[in-house]
Amino acid sequence: MKAWFVSDIHIMGPDDSRLARFEKFLKARLADGTSHLFLVGDIFDLWVGGDSFFSNRYEGVLALVRELRTKGIRVVYFEGNHDLHLEKIWAAELGCELAVGPRYYDLGPWRVRVEHGDQMNPDDTGYLFLRRILRTGVVESLANTLPGALIQKIGNSMSRSSRKWTSSSLKARDGTSIREMISSHAKKVFETEGRFDLIVSGHVHVRDDFTWHPTAAGLDSHAEGEKIKSFVRSVNLGYWLQDEAPQVFCLEESGGRWVEV
Repeated sequence: MKAWFVSDIHIMGPDDSRLARFEKFLKARLADGTSHLFLVGDIFDLWVGGDSFFSNRYEGVLALVRELRTKGIRVVYFEGNHDLHLEKIWAAELGCELAVGPRYYDLGPWRVRVEHGDQMNPDDTGYLFLRRILRTGVVESLANTLPGALIQKIGNSMSRSSRKWTSSSLKARDGTSIREMISSHAKKVFETEGRFDLIVSGHVHVRDDFTWHPTAAGLDSHAEGEKIKSFVRSVNLGYWLQDEAPQVFCLEESGGRWVEV
């Protein structure tokens, strides 16, 4: 088992230098024993719906993902707040799994919860309201039927609105308070929504990595009698270019580590 987690690259278009670097990352996964690839949202700064406008812009990425799937590598795409309604291309054509909310996976000895992270702040009511609107059937239908040029205009507006709502709730927070929000969310969902050994998220553009020791009551069995580890780890992937050093997270049987791309 070798699983990779990446989020919040925010590729702006075909000429964005991050695109070439991401393609290089994907190509490397073809020959390193990768079993799972988790794209944890906002890989693109804008990808809305299944119009060929988007697949044409990023045909190199799609070709590499097809190769990954042909090799049997499991690819899971968690829709973010800049990339959504991806069913037509990413699921139907590429055979990837899509997720729009938290999911749990058993990866080797590890029970892992993965989520984009855009629901971790319950006080961000403006964005959460916008999120519900963006994921309605009406918006999905429009995203899959409107011409590409018009989708681009609408999508840019949606992207700006999403960033506006998210940024407004985070502007008053420094890195310490954002990390406190991440840790508070991780501990809360551990106790209320399901036990895990590792939680991986993104969205807030602050790279974070911490562990904690649950109380004895939190060490109940979580998978066919298996006991959860004595510690729990929370990883927030942060922004791809945070500190100008793109990093991704790799999980293997022996544990997890950060890898600079």
